[in-house]
Amino acid sequence: MKPKSKEPRRIECAVGGASAIVQVGEQFYYEFHRHGSVGEDAEFEIDDETVFMHDRTDTEYLHPERLKPGWTGGDAERGKWFFKALRPGKATLTVRTLFRFEVEDICRIEITVVF
Repeated sequence: MKPKSKEPRRIECAVGGASAIVQVGEQFYYEFHRHGSVGEDAEFEIDDETVFMHDRTDTEYLHPERLKPGWTGGDAERGKWFFKALRPGKATLTVRTLFRFEVEDICRIEITVVF
């Protein structure tokens, strides 16, 4: 029997900030929302990329059936930023929620990487 592959862990924001502990080599993700035609977007920043790094971004349209010529509002997306823990230490992931290029909300998640 083949062992189950470990699914990456989801980290989330919380009121007043959040924290997570991950292991060296572990992959984790943050889920965000983007709706370009409306002006909704998100961005992130890592204050120390030697502790963990951005690995990849995956996105999917929430309503692909609405992506037809003449239809509007069909470009709403759910996205995931995947990160990989590199070495023991602490670093902060700052997530900014944007509306029409203006910051609407800021969340900080303190990530502690351990062996």
